[in-house]
Amino acid sequence: MSETTTTRTPATAPGDRATRPFWQTTALLRMELLALRRNWTATAMSVGSPLVIAILLVGGHAGQTVPGVRRVVSVTTLVMVFLVHHHLTTVYASRRQELVLKRLRAGLASDRVILFGTASSTILIFLAQFVVLACYAVVVLGLPPPANPLVIAVALLLGSAIMAAFSAALSAVTRTSEAAMLTTLPTVVIFLATPGAMLPLGALPESLERVLWFLPSGPFTEMMRVGWLADTDEGQALTLAETFVAVLPSLGVLLGWLTVSLLVARRYFRWEPRPS
Repeated sequence: MSETTTTRTPATAPGDRATRPFWQTTALLRMELLALRRNWTATAMSVGSPLVIAILLVGGHAGQTVPGVRRVVSVTTLVMVFLVHHHLTTVYASRRQELVLKRLRAGLASDRVILFGTASSTILIFLAQFVVLACYAVVVLGLPPPANPLVIAVALLLGSAIMAAFSAALSAVTRTSEAAMLTTLPTVVIFLATPGAMLPLGALPESLERVLWFLPSGPFTEMMRVGWLADTDEGQALTLAETFVAVLPSLGVLLGWLTVSLLVARRYFRWEPRPS
């Protein structure tokens, strides 16, 4: 008489999740959100204040379709640069100086997971703020709903990823979280110098606008505007399929900037605390 032995393998073995990048990133996201919840000052500065300011800045464009949408896109760019870029530079610098990143690096998570997990909560908050701002623009201000939400979602993800990568690189020269106000000043000015971000279109000579358009904020604002209004700069209406074609040049420029920003972050990011 033979005896059959059956070995059961659990669906999720202990420790399996700890070795998977998705669960590692989720754990880091929860850690960052918990730290934010325990610090109400940081919560007000990174969550409440940008959203209130954004709503106030777009409040005067009720019923004005094209100017209203352009204003929403401009304010979204402003929030992205200050919240994602400036705030994450502060976060990376403070986490490095407090040896948090160094301790995380001693665990199972890879360097990419640690950097992305640290940025995930800030990017998630930015995306949530845009959703609230867009709902306010449509419901309260009477602006039309976005014609192609997919194009807008891609622009938001690529734009915030570029800002986060440059933040990681810039944190290398940021000694303290307080110093981030100075170290990010040049990049904030550069990112907001694009017509359509802080300056309205047509405010600068056309030749200069063409050059400045290739900064990260240029293709970002273009994708956001086309995705929302589904028309060209001349006002010609686009079909859903034509909006995808129209944003291909902007998408290519953003992908190029994403590649550059990731390479710069990989080259210059510092894990060891800077001497005071």
